[in-house]
Amino acid sequence: MSEHMIAFGGEGLLPRAGLVTMAPGLGLTNRVVVDHHFAERARLGRLMTALSYNPFAIGLGLDEDTAAFIGPDDVLSVMGSGSVTLVDPAEIEYSNLSSRATGEPVCLVNVRVHFLVDGWSFDLNARKAWNGPERPA
Repeated sequence: MSEHMIAFGGEGLLPRAGLVTMAPGLGLTNRVVVDHHFAERARLGRLMTALSYNPFAIGLGLDEDTAAFIGPDDVLSVMGSGSVTLVDPAEIEYSNLSSRATGEPVCLVNVRVHFLVDGWSFDLNARKAWNGPERPA
């Protein structure tokens, strides 16, 4: 339902050139790129590849039986028995995606990754995580 959506892609832990095909979505948010069945299908590589094309967004990898609710204040709340993997490329220092041939591994430097479970929250604007629904002082 986001503005930038993963349409097709392979599996694996490493980002690779051409590993993912992006398509326009409904545009309910332009803050995130979402991938589902995340841990179960080893999709970290394709989410990282998608973010190398769209480094302004935050990658949101949803495990099965897990949800991420985004409120009107752009605070994401995690619920469920799995985890939500948040990949934040905001401070990326280097990517060689443009010089890689399809299938070759991509170098990404200074990408932040968070693994959040039930009860955790994440502010999409401040890019900070905390445990519980209330923002710490």
